[in-house]
Amino acid sequence: MPKTLLHAEWYLTHDVLSAAKNLLGMILRSEIDGHVCEGIIVETEAYRGADDRGCHSYGNKITERNRTMFDIGGSVYVYICYGIHPMLNVVIGNSGVADAVLIRAVEPIQGLKIMMERRDIDSENRLKTTSGPGNLANAFGINKLYDGDKFFDPSSPIQIFSNGIKPSSIYEGHRVGMSARIGTCAFRPWRFYIEGNVWVSNPKHIDYTQKTKFSKLCNI
Repeated sequence: MPKTLLHAEWYLTHDVLSAAKNLLGMILRSEIDGHVCEGIIVETEAYRGADDRGCHSYGNKITERNRTMFDIGGSVYVYICYGIHPMLNVVIGNSGVADAVLIRAVEPIQGLKIMMERRDIDSENRLKTTSGPGNLANAFGINKLYDGDKFFDPSSPIQIFSNGIKPSSIYEGHRVGMSARIGTCAFRPWRFYIEGNVWVSNPKHIDYTQKTKFSKLCNI
């Protein structure tokens, strides 16, 4: 089935959770350093700016790192995690809203060889190539230089396409790496992935409510 570049209006929804789920099955594409890489988005996480303590834009506070989150929906938001790993996000909503979807994993469909070379991965470990947000960004050649680009721009090196295919089953659970410091926001089931897809990152299931120490720190 032919793929179609997602138009700018698609990203202007006020519902970042629906956007995170609807991105599953879409195709992420990069054309960087002369190499085309494509993959089906199989895992995402939603971050809702103003009231989400797990989000960089919590309280609508603008910083140098998160400034792109306040741009128009469809903007490419790339930040660096732990000073090393680039993390690829899709800004959602109108300017000033600061919601975003983190792309956590993709299933490669074109350019796997160059992805593995970028990640220094051999064939035995190929499932690790684009599993996890830092891994997939590196595999697709994406870094902080692309922060602020537009996914919907026909000339953009990073784009998202629809192919008309919807996943048959979607898992909804807790986001990865949430800290006790964000309290009840850690319990929000805002991680989504295609059930049964082998390219989904680990851990597959997280249940913070079963962690007594975590619950005590959160005063829950």
